Amino acid sequence: MQAVKEKVKDTVSAAKAKAKEKQAKAEEKAEVATARSRAEEELAHERGKARVAAAKMELHQEKALHREEAIQHRLRKHHGVGHHHGMPGTTTTAPAAGTTAATTTVPPPAGAPLHHHPAPAKHYY
Repeated sequence: MQAVKEKVKDTVSAAKAKAKEKQAKAEEKAEVATARSRAEEELAHERGKARVAAAKMELHQEKALHREEAIQHRLRKHHGVGHHHGMPGTTTTAPAAGTTAATTTVPPPAGAPLHHHPAPAKHYY
C-alpha cells in the first residue's frame, strides 16, 4: 500500500513539474518574441533553461522526500515504539489510589529473545 502511495505522489509531482516546464517554455517564447536584440533573445533563452532546470530539481527533491517518507513509515511500522506491548523486561502494575500508573523495567532473563517474533525454522537439506 505504501508503494502505491509513493508512486501516486511521484506521479502528481511529475505532473506539476511538467506544468512548470511548459509554463517556463511559454514565458521564454514570449520573452524571445518581445526581445529587441540578439543578446536579449539569448538572455531570455538562458532564463527559460534555468526555469526548466529549477522545475526538474524541484521534482527530484519531492521524489527524494517521498522516498524518505516511505522509509520512515516502514521503520515506524516494523520497528516503532509501542508496537511490542508486553516486551520482556517491562512490566506494568496497576496504579495505587490517587497516583498515576507505574512502569518498572526489569532486565530480560539471559538467553530470552528480545522480540516477540519466533526464531526462524532451521532447514536441513
